[in-house]
Amino acid sequence: MSGEISPKLVSWFANTAGQRYFNSEAKQTTNLASINLSKLSAFSIPISPATEQRRLVDAIDEHFSRLDAAVAELERVRANLKRYRAAVLKAACEGRLVPTEAELARAEGRQYESGEALLTRILTERDSLPESARLMRAHRAPKFSERISPDLDSLPKLQEGWCWASMAQLGLIQGGIQKQPSRAPQCNAYPFLRVANVLRGSLDLTEMHQVELFQGELDRLKLETADLLIVEGNGNPTEIGRMAIWNGTISDCVHQNHIIRVRPVQGILAEYIQAYWNSPGGSIRVTGVSSSTSGLHTLSVAKVASIPIPVPPLAEQERIVAEVERRLSVVDELQATVGAGLRRAARLRQAILNPTSAGFSG
Repeated sequence: MSGEISPKLVSWFANTAGQRYFNSEAKQTTNLASINLSKLSAFSIPISPATEQRRLVDAIDEHFSRLDAAVAELERVRANLKRYRAAVLKAACEGRLVPTEAELARAEGRQYESGEALLTRILTERDSLPESARLMRAHRAPKFSERISPDLDSLPKLQEGWCWASMAQLGLIQGGIQKQPSRAPQCNAYPFLRVANVLRGSLDLTEMHQVELFQGELDRLKLETADLLIVEGNGNPTEIGRMAIWNGTISDCVHQNHIIRVRPVQGILAEYIQAYWNSPGGSIRVTGVSSSTSGLHTLSVAKVASIPIPVPPLAEQERIVAEVERRLSVVDELQATVGAGLRRAARLRQAILNPTSAGFSG
């Protein structure tokens, strides 16, 4: 390239105004768009005098340097917010975010129901339910109190008043519906929640599908408010087991077979389980039980059932959830502000390179 023409200006112009030309002239093939040499040679670039080019390059470089510094600072803030979020969840699920119920009861000279007592009560009540007894007889299943107890020798010691329990002991776990031709919506169509609708900690219900249900399926499979929804498989190991809480905004909704539903029993808060699930310790346990087949990391109902959950007293769960929500709401606001700043920086970069304002034409 001639020494009288700035390579930077040419590349900047090609990456802004030039994109319209390349997009219109490119030849489309299977999964590929290309432009031949004759079209590339015909690409017209307005050139200003060499002294003006140097002034433009210096001015644009100066603007870009300031933008790069601002973007780097925003990215640093975003990374710190991510670390802070993880630290909040870690402290919450290790009994270090709020005063423990044991500490408060001791200071106030009163008794309290420990996590172990709460778990015993939960299991006793579940075993005594007529419906539970009927299902156990039908499936020859053991009592809930006997199901999948966690291996305490492999788990860390918890705060006073806490205990370990398996997910199977804390909730009713169920798979979903496999979408197939016989499920095409016809006369008994109902809303159908898919993997795409379940994000980490939130739901995206802007695009809902429908599925055909058969006799008795709705009563057995419909979601209830506070159900936990777990994505069973993903090609990205960091996305395995992402969880959200069903908000009940859509009535009579069922879910896909690639989503595992956990319905927490009374005495266990869905928001607390979600906090632990998304904490560093919970994420490690979820990833640890997932398997990989041809690059796809998967969970199953049995694997979810086996995951150990630390159980604090109910009153402590409530304080933990309230404090986590308070702190993370601030994090969410700051993250939104950072995201807006990054988008504004990208727009400013494009505005700087606008050929009419950057002086490509003299």
